[in-house]
Order: sequence, then structure tokens, then C-alpha cells
Amino acid sequence: MRVRDLVEMSDLHLVPLTGEVGMDRPIRWVYTTDLLDPGRYLNGGELVLTGMMWRRSPDDSAEFASVTAARRVACVAAGDAAYGTVPPDLVAACVEREIPLLEVPIDVSFATITDRVIHLLTIERQGDLAEQLDRRRKLLAAVAEGAGLDTVLRLWTEGSDVRCVLRTATGRSPVTSERVDGDADDAVLAERFLAAGSLPDVITVDQPSSRGFAHDPAVRTSRRGPAPVAYSLFPVDVRSEHRATAWFLACEGDFREWPRARHESVTELASLLALERERIEEARRADRVVAEQLFRLVMSGRSTREEIAGRLAEFGLADQSYVAVSASLLPVADGQLACRILDEVLATVVRDGRTLVSAVDDEAVALLPLRSEDATDVLRAQANALAPAMAEGRLLLGVSLPTSGPDGLSAALSEARQARTLAELRGGTVAVLATDEIDSHALLLATVPDDVRRTFLNRVLGPVLAYDKRHGSDLIDTLEAFLAASGSWTVCAERLHVHVNTLRYRIKRIEELTGRSLSTLEHRVDFFLALRAR
Repeated sequence: MRVRDLVEMSDLHLVPLTGEVGMDRPIRWVYTTDLLDPGRYLNGGELVLTGMMWRRSPDDSAEFASVTAARRVACVAAGDAAYGTVPPDLVAACVEREIPLLEVPIDVSFATITDRVIHLLTIERQGDLAEQLDRRRKLLAAVAEGAGLDTVLRLWTEGSDVRCVLRTATGRSPVTSERVDGDADDAVLAERFLAAGSLPDVITVDQPSSRGFAHDPAVRTSRRGPAPVAYSLFPVDVRSEHRATAWFLACEGDFREWPRARHESVTELASLLALERERIEEARRADRVVAEQLFRLVMSGRSTREEIAGRLAEFGLADQSYVAVSASLLPVADGQLACRILDEVLATVVRDGRTLVSAVDDEAVALLPLRSEDATDVLRAQANALAPAMAEGRLLLGVSLPTSGPDGLSAALSEARQARTLAELRGGTVAVLATDEIDSHALLLATVPDDVRRTFLNRVLGPVLAYDKRHGSDLIDTLEAFLAASGSWTVCAERLHVHVNTLRYRIKRIEELTGRSLSTLEHRVDFFLALRAR
């Protein structure tokens, strides 16, 4: 039952004092108190009956209202016996905290209200139990027959008074019967799910979605204007080792205020959906085995053109342009986890057809059908959506140049893996680099073996480094500042807080030690690259 139902019982003569705010809140139990701070005895959803014996001043009303609001009670009903009426300060305190407040006439006892509410709650729960058992039988039968995500969600929704949607970590809907066009709420829900400390969790969203949930304007508005909408987030697969690969249910409302039957029903739905997801994953494993065989064959250099062409045709890529994608995780490389994450990113981009993706040792490799020229931008956007789930780690993706047919596969895989290696040089939790973006000296240096870089560094700056170490000087810092100032004596001296003559002496000493002149572009480039090689 709801607060509104209680008010509509004409024989109780209860008078609402705070308007429409919270009138549709469910009542889970009844609690009578005259304590100023009854918080320890409240679990949320109670009808709190009070004779206000705790009130000594208007400040007490504010404290009582704060405690009950913090414990998310359904409603407060105050009796008139002590004061003859409900004090205005209590009304104001409840209005401010959006707590429904009812006035109980002096001739209506708390026992009468308690008996009535408990009786109705008992009948309601008996009906809920029977309905829940019937729905459970239908759901279990559907799961046993392999009905799929669509049917399980539909059957559950038909018998439920709470609306839930199923989403993945990128905000994607894995349910084919549901529209999959973009929605701002999906991105917000996914971001908050990834950032949640523990699950289930309750979040609030400022802008209600126009799709998926049924919103009641009378409930969502108050004297302050549109109120934030609460959603409860439930994990669908609690065994998932990484939040970026998880699915979740977003249900409208605060689960902490739900009746127990509703909470259990949603939890059971999440478990059933997890079983259906496992079936989907099992089907994908066969494709991954085929994909891994193809990738290893190509990387080994022992494949024939006919073998590659046959495998590509199996995945619908025989006559279609595609790009290769390589993904890895840092600091601990995990090819299988990287594969599941990449699979989710690609599922958002490739909405039809089979995905050619597999783990290969410590990385994941995939082929992405090229249906538009902005493939890298789309991948970057979807991968960045997973950034909140990376914690202290990093997700690196490399994308090859477009190619087609069996002849370009080997080069595409090599390009993607090289770009993924260079992506580590970029900042951020998620780094995506395409081959056509490799145009920086830093990326160029990353392709040079470590021993070659060390040799180059020692030949160009070895004498300066040794001089600084012996004399405790800072010629290296001076050189870096001079190059950063584009060779401007005045600017560099100001940044170093030294006289120009002092700067000239230091630069001359560097030139003497290295045998190179900072007045020539060629030697400036040598110095610059040597500094970066450090």
C-alpha cells in the first residue's frame, strides 16, 4: 500500500499537511515512537506514528524531520493529543525535507491505524507471494526452453510494477527487441554503474529519460521544479572479474524502499539473465576459436591465400573492407580479459553480423568491418566509455589502415599491434591510436630498440651528463630550457632566472663538451631527440 491509500481511508480522517509530495511512496511497516532520534529503529519505508512528546522547541522538529528523512521513511503521522494540532515548525521541517506529514485527529488511536495498515500489508504480501510464484514458474520454464533475453525480460515486465532495462558497461542494450538508438541516459547509467563502489547501488539522474521508463510528472515535480530520478543498479553477472565486461539492470526507484518481494524478484531476474548471457557467451566461444586459429596462422607466416580467404568469407569479410584492431591491458597483461572488453567495444560498433575477435597470448585481436570512415573515432568513443572501470590500469587499442581481402591481413595485423604498442606513450586511462596518426617524434622513438636509443643518448649527451654528475651542475636542464624557448636567449634566461651572460656561458660549455653547435638546426634536432630518448 501507498501513503495515498492511507489518506483515502475516510474513517481514519487523516489530513495531509505537505501536499502531494511523497503521496505515492510505498509503506512497508508501521513504527510508533516518541523518541527525538528513532533512526536506529528505522529501516526505510515505515509509517512513523508519533505523539510528539519529544518536542520541546522548533529545533526539535527540524532534528526529528532530518532523522526520519535520512532513514527514508514513507510518511510521518503526528497525533493532536499533545498540542491540539500539529505545530507549524514540524510542518515546515517536513516540507523542506519532502517528507509526507499527516495529521491524526485526537479521536483516532494509533492502535487503530497500526492494525489497519498491518492487516492490509499482510493481504498485499500474500497476493504478492502468489503472483511471484506464478511469475517464477513462467520464467523458469522460459529459461529451460532457451527463450532468450527478450522473452525473459518481457515475461518479467508483464507481471511487475517496476520498470527495468538491461544494459552493458558501454550503455549498450543487448536486447534485440529494444530500440538501440542513442540515449543520453544510457551513457549516464553506464558511467555511474562503472564508478559504483558496490552493487546494488542507487543513483540519481537529473534528466529523466524519455525512453524505457514510465515517468509520472506528478511524482517527479515539486515546488523546487523537476526532481532527480532515482535508479537502482543491479549486477547481472556477479562473477565477472572486471566491471568493464559486466551487464546490469537499471530499475526505476530506490531498492532500499522496495517491499521485500520486489527486491527478491529483481535479484532473481538478474540471475536468470546471467544464465541467458552465459549461453550467448558459450556460442561466441566457438567463433573465438576459429578467429584465434586464423590470427595465429597469419602471424606465423605459414598461411596460404586460400586458407585466409576461406576464413574471412566465413565471417562475411571476403569482399569487404576492414581494419585490424589490437587491444591490451596494463599493468597486468590478460589476453582473455582484453578479448572480452574488446568484444564489448566492437558489439557497440558492429550491430549485425559475427565479430571476428579473439585472445592471442597477452593481447586481443579483431577485424572490424569498415562501414564508415570514422571507425577509429567510434572505437575511441566506445572505449573511452569504459575508462571509469579501469581503476589503476590502462586499456590500449591500436587500429590499422583499411584493407580488404586476404592479401592485406598480415600487414593490417602488424600495423594494429604496432599502433597499440605506441598507444602506451599517450596519456589517459584509455588510449586508442590509429596507424595514420603515427606522426610524432615520440611515436617514432618508441619504434627504436632500447639499446639503440641508449647508444644515441650516450654519444650526444654522455659528456654533459658526466659533467653534471661530477660538478653538481645543471647543464642538461639548461639545454632543455633553451630548446623549449626555441633558442631565445632572453626568454630562456628569464625562465631560468639567470643573467643572459650566464646562460651564454652554460650553452658554450655544452657545445664544447659535445662538439655540436646549438646555432645549427641539425644539431638542435640531435639534442632534442637525445633528450627525449632519456
